[in-house]
Amino acid sequence: MSSWNIAVVGANGQVGSALIELLEHSSLTIDHLDLIGSDNSEGDIVRFAGKNLTIKNIDRVDWSSYHLVFFVVNQDITNKYARLAAESGCIILDATGTFALDDTIPLILPKVNESLLAEYRNENIISVANPIVSQALRCLASLTDLEQLDRLHITNLISASCYGKKGVNELAGQSARLLNGLPAENSFFTKQLAFNVLTDSLVVDEVIVEQIRRITGNYQLSITLDSMLVPVFYGLTQSVSFTSVAPQSTEQYDELVFEKYGIKLLAADYPTPVTVINNEQNKNQSIMLANVHHSYGSQEQIQFMSVSDNIRYLGAKILLETAESLLTNYVD
Repeated sequence: MSSWNIAVVGANGQVGSALIELLEHSSLTIDHLDLIGSDNSEGDIVRFAGKNLTIKNIDRVDWSSYHLVFFVVNQDITNKYARLAAESGCIILDATGTFALDDTIPLILPKVNESLLAEYRNENIISVANPIVSQALRCLASLTDLEQLDRLHITNLISASCYGKKGVNELAGQSARLLNGLPAENSFFTKQLAFNVLTDSLVVDEVIVEQIRRITGNYQLSITLDSMLVPVFYGLTQSVSFTSVAPQSTEQYDELVFEKYGIKLLAADYPTPVTVINNEQNKNQSIMLANVHHSYGSQEQIQFMSVSDNIRYLGAKILLETAESLLTNYVD
């Protein structure tokens, strides 16, 4: 089949909006695209390929009319509708983590374990890796053999956009009030986020650890996590340290390997969320990797930092890469 009927559930969200933009320029031939939302977004207009598309109500959708449906919405809606849609014959690409720990459903990180896409036939559902997992494992895969990992520690600096539009709006509102001499107001976050650092409540260690173990196939891998919510609008910043059974060098790397995994290595500079988001807006999509070095006092341990756009790259682009590989290589 060379053309596809596709739907996006959660079309008015941050990742949904970015996905629609990327779909317009993807390698897929889209015969028909439908945008699906909840009651509060029904009737909204979105531009796609020079046309106005109207967001449909999810309760009035004929799932059997689609080949592929992206779920980029909350887990409550995904739990309610995804299996129903899959049973109607369309393939579900789930970005919400609802099925990430279900052994009968493939958990995919394209470029790393996409051969498992063939298992979509189990239940017509594919789970796409959490953004934290995607960024860490793509960087690690460009530096070492994932199967040889022995210990792994990830520190995540979580931006407001990881909490959706409400998180971005609250950080913006708090910043504006404080800069105008007014006290910050918080209704979404438990405490003031602007010019502050908070304990993150979004990252569930068990979910991240088990996803990493599933994708690497190493269920004995020692993994620890730290996560903090920082006053940044967009981007995911990670500081990672690891040890491997195989000896590691920080001297020479293969540029083709970095390119394969969507990595840009900065040898004489370092990335920030601001520089990465600017690159994304200029269509230079990649994970920025820097400061790769042996840990002082522990030469068997290697450290690095990385930054990526959590919406356009870790959210939308990795979803699109999964869809392109699936429909090109695994679906008749």
